[in-house]
Amino acid sequence: MVSLKELTAEKHQEAESQPFLKTIFAGNVDVSKYTDYLYQLLHVYQVLEFYADTHKLFDGIEDIKRSKQIEMDWVELLGSEPWHNTLNKPTENYMDYIHIIKDDPKKLMAHVYVRHMGDLFGGQMLAKLLPGSNNFYKFDNIQSLVKGIREKIDVSLAEEANIAFDHNINMIKVYND
Repeated sequence: MVSLKELTAEKHQEAESQPFLKTIFAGNVDVSKYTDYLYQLLHVYQVLEFYADTHKLFDGIEDIKRSKQIEMDWVELLGSEPWHNTLNKPTENYMDYIHIIKDDPKKLMAHVYVRHMGDLFGGQMLAKLLPGSNNFYKFDNIQSLVKGIREKIDVSLAEEANIAFDHNINMIKVYND
């Protein structure tokens, strides 16, 4: 039997192969780009988590929510610098899309799966390479959260999960130069 992970493996690989992420994994992250990227993620997570909460998708896995931790990291990295971040087009497109699917808990769960499972897994490697406290990637009980998400997903989410990957790839591409 094929798994959701297998059905999204190609998009996952495409996301991981983006030059911006490669610079992070090489330990050469541009702090200003990463700070802006956190700002973009903050807005996507706020919208996604708001609608997911309305459908009780986080019941039993409340600690997986990340928007507050992303905001803490963004503020820390911003420091005393003047705030000049604006939402870029891929972020706006992703947020618009989440507003479109807001009444479909299955579709929202596919986006929670892509974003939050990535934070639980890949985020643990990224946290060692990124500047700042990286509250974004700190979880109290990873195994329990992974189990909780896995209980809420199945292969029927594959098409929507691949859409989530596409949005994430588009957000990352902004920083590829």
